[in-house]
Amino acid sequence: MSYRKRRLKRHTVELDITAFMNLIVVLVPFLLTSVVFTRLAVIEMNLPSAASGPTEIPKSLQLEVTIRPRAIEVGNRQTGLIQRIDSTAQGYDYAALSNVMQQLKSRFPDKLEATILSEPDTAYDTLVQVMDAVRAAHKVASGKSTRIELFPDISVGDAPPAASVSKGG
Repeated sequence: MSYRKRRLKRHTVELDITAFMNLIVVLVPFLLTSVVFTRLAVIEMNLPSAASGPTEIPKSLQLEVTIRPRAIEVGNRQTGLIQRIDSTAQGYDYAALSNVMQQLKSRFPDKLEATILSEPDTAYDTLVQVMDAVRAAHKVASGKSTRIELFPDISVGDAPPAASVSKGG
């Protein structure tokens, strides 16, 4: 009989979930923040349906400024070279580059993007001065200098190899 009494008097064991709760407290904020970051990595695209057929691509300016050792080439990615600005004895002609950028901005006033392509041995100072000439210009009118925004959204990349002129023989 004493065995039965001992068996009935057993205490129920409580489950200790403290460690599990600590894990959940740390895990939930981590998962919530990672969900936000994965959402930023998704690119939503609206592709045309197959029934819509080919559409005409609008021709607009895709400005590329290429820094070569002896010249700065201003071009359109779609149509090719617009103007080549040869270097002077003092170096690159940033004033001429600024004038070309102002002319292009007057023809394409809504365009904000430009790509600057430089060769591997281009000096950092040269790259910065070209970027300044492409981004903005300064006009002096009646004694006041005003800043004109040209192409402020700049992308920088590596220049493709210069087109070599083959000599026939």
